[in-house]
Formats: sequence, structure tokens, C-alpha cells
Amino acid sequence: MLYQHGFTLIEMMIVIAIIGILAAIAVPQYQNYVAKSQVSRVIIEGGQLRLSVEECLQTGKTHIGVGSNDCDPRATGSNLISGSSQIGVALPSGVGVAQISNPLTGTATITATVSGSAGMVIQNHKVRWDRTVDGSWSCKTNIPEKFLPPSCEYDRTVQ
Repeated sequence: MLYQHGFTLIEMMIVIAIIGILAAIAVPQYQNYVAKSQVSRVIIEGGQLRLSVEECLQTGKTHIGVGSNDCDPRATGSNLISGSSQIGVALPSGVGVAQISNPLTGTATITATVSGSAGMVIQNHKVRWDRTVDGSWSCKTNIPEKFLPPSCEYDRTVQ
């Protein structure tokens, strides 16, 4: 009696075809997931500066800087944001911070530009936090809608 060991060539080709189809579906979905997580991170990192802006406005500090009467936003560098420090601190290569409108007013803005280390689909797009005179904040961005969380609104005019 002859026993068969292993797989035939046809069976192996079918398995490889199934793996190829699954990979063709999974890779784009994974890239979308990564882009969504990077967008969320940029929104959060820019939004964290809202508290600093509110503190500065409450204490009457309207100029961004490190002097005794200046507002230090205490921005933390991020590899997903491009932009130099507004207070003159040297940032490591590939790291940037969100930019705050200077001087601060009741309608301050915080703008984060997505850096080149993010996915190709979202790089160079902007996320902007706008403050109204009454102290409420809103998030607007020109990043494609399919990558946005519900907390931020798509607006193609964001610059």
C-alpha cells in the first residue's frame, strides 16, 4: 500500500492564492488604521495646549515666550508634528510642536501641521483648534474625513 505524504502542487497553489487575497485586503485596512491612530494622536497633542492657552489668558499673559510676563505653552515635541519651538528651545531633528497664535487673544488658535514621518495620505495636512471669545474650543482639519474621529470636523479651508 502506498501512502501519500505532504501536499500536492495544486493544494499549495490554492493556499498561496488564499493568503495573497487575504493580504490584499488586510494591508490597506492596516494602513487606514495607522493613519487614523496618527490623526487622533495629532489632534490630542495639539489639543493639550488648550489648557496652557487658557491659563495664559486668565493670567493676562498674551505674548508667547519665556520671560516673566510671557506665556510659556509648555509644548511637548512630537515626531508627527512639524513646527519649531515658539520660545526658542532647540528641538531634536524630526520633532516639532503645534503653533499657537501670537499674541494670544480671546480668539486664539492652535495649529498642528502633520509631519513627513506620518503616513503619505495625511502628511502636510493641518489640525486647528479655534477658541471663541466665550472660551469654547472647536477642532477643524483638512485631513480626509475617513481618517477623522467624531471630535474633529473636516474643513477644507484649514490653512
